[in-house]
Amino acid sequence: MNKGVWLVALGLAVLGAPAIAAAGETHKVSIVKTSPKYGETIPSLKGLVVEIVFSTPMDPATQNDVSMDQRGAVDERGEPIEFDGTYTWVNPTTLRFAPKGTLKPDSVYQVTVWSAKAKDGSELDGVPYRLPFSTAGAK
Repeated sequence: MNKGVWLVALGLAVLGAPAIAAAGETHKVSIVKTSPKYGETIPSLKGLVVEIVFSTPMDPATQNDVSMDQRGAVDERGEPIEFDGTYTWVNPTTLRFAPKGTLKPDSVYQVTVWSAKAKDGSELDGVPYRLPFSTAGAK
């Protein structure tokens, strides 16, 4: 290594500059934005689009570990009833889910990200991630 480069690198370490990750190291992924927001009450029962924005480009297979259900609504086996819908990657960090059908008024729903992996192999911190939101009363 060139002595000048070594001194610069050493000087940055001494000055407290952030360390550069070595090849193969991964970091934790986070969710930086959602729509609807956590705990938000949405006025419309039709046309909902849930959007989840991750901190880093994601593996598209992540969508297989995302689900939406109505809290308290269960099938005959006591399992949550999940919504069918369409998943779309808007860009490498943004996943959209458009549930089929109409939501019920005055109800609480939840989107759950059970696991998520970035393209670099890093994983979502704090899984499962749950995004509750509710619907307003019918007008």
